[in-house]
Amino acid sequence: MRPIPAGSVPGSAVRACPDASDADESPSAAWIKLAVLSDGLSVEPSFVSWFADQRGFAQRRNVYNTPVWGHEGALPQEIRLGGVVIAVNAYGASPWTLTWAGHDTGPRLRHRASGGEWSVEMVADLESLRTDTELASLANLYGGSALSFFTPRACYFFADSTQCRFCSLAGTAREQDSFANRLTPDQIRYAVDAVLAREPGRINQVMIVGGNERNLDRGFANHVALVQAAADAIAAHGLGERISVHLATMPPHDLDRIDALGAVRGVHVMFNLEVWDEDAFERIAPGKHRDYGRTRMMQALARLREAIGQYQAHSILIAGLEPAKSTVEGARALADMGISPIVNAYHSDRHSELGLTIRPSYRHLAAVAAGLQRVHEDYPVCPYWRGCGRNALDYEAAHGLFRGPVPRLD
Repeated sequence: MRPIPAGSVPGSAVRACPDASDADESPSAAWIKLAVLSDGLSVEPSFVSWFADQRGFAQRRNVYNTPVWGHEGALPQEIRLGGVVIAVNAYGASPWTLTWAGHDTGPRLRHRASGGEWSVEMVADLESLRTDTELASLANLYGGSALSFFTPRACYFFADSTQCRFCSLAGTAREQDSFANRLTPDQIRYAVDAVLAREPGRINQVMIVGGNERNLDRGFANHVALVQAAADAIAAHGLGERISVHLATMPPHDLDRIDALGAVRGVHVMFNLEVWDEDAFERIAPGKHRDYGRTRMMQALARLREAIGQYQAHSILIAGLEPAKSTVEGARALADMGISPIVNAYHSDRHSELGLTIRPSYRHLAAVAAGLQRVHEDYPVCPYWRGCGRNALDYEAAHGLFRGPVPRLD
């Protein structure tokens, strides 16, 4: 498999949105990603032993979610198959296995049913995070190319028992307390500057995401200040053309506050619906339904589009939490509004209400991917994650990797 072409990987000149006509990756890697996201991964003892001795690879740090069940010891956050980044979600027994057969072959992904094997790459960690404990308490490397900040590490929906049913933030934060719970603009500025000073070629986006404050206007204003701090640090290194800032947050009640984001050049922002169907929205995101409402969310997305530009505004739809047809319908409707849909495969996290009670099938994800591919061909939508979305389908769709017949991998 050949890598994703120059213009799409960290360290090269990248566009804000990859051009599908430049795709140079074998489509099989994208379909394999869907199958692995459906089934999760088993990890053989040979791999566990080998990975425990490695020091240069990014390990799962469980900043805000924990998609690992019944496994002790270090695991990678993601693997690369060709240029495709795939999450390491360990749900237990799976037809897909990570194994290590020695230095001659390196780490391998094995499919038990077909007997197929593929070489995979581990994602190198940021040396600045490995060697600076203060920095590591503030930031994480996501997907190999995004410097990620999660703040605040709490959400009032949990206090009200109205949290999104897939979310595991509260339990993960209790279990893993080595990260800062709330970040300031100065801390964001310091962390971005520290990473870019040492490893400027490794990062193509800075990502800010966090839980929700009860006062949504105040929480939104805090996130905007963090975005501006990140943008200022990037500009100070002269990297504004190559590194973009991305924010995931709840919209404010006062929609006029959204206009402040227009001052941040090239920013990408998502207000997340989670699912498209109205009944599913109430069931899956009860806090959002009660305290904000789907209609108001759509109004906020329209205002966001006007503030920062068409297709730089985004909203997530989670494949597997509603019928595939509904997810595709939502992706197309959002794109028709000038909103870039983001489609993530549902991952089962410990500490979440849904946990392992739902697992989307490979065929379900393939139906969503094929529909999303058509949306990307009909609209100039932009992936939110620039090659680092380990559970997302958008980057692969933007590169045309879901064209053609669906291979049998189930």
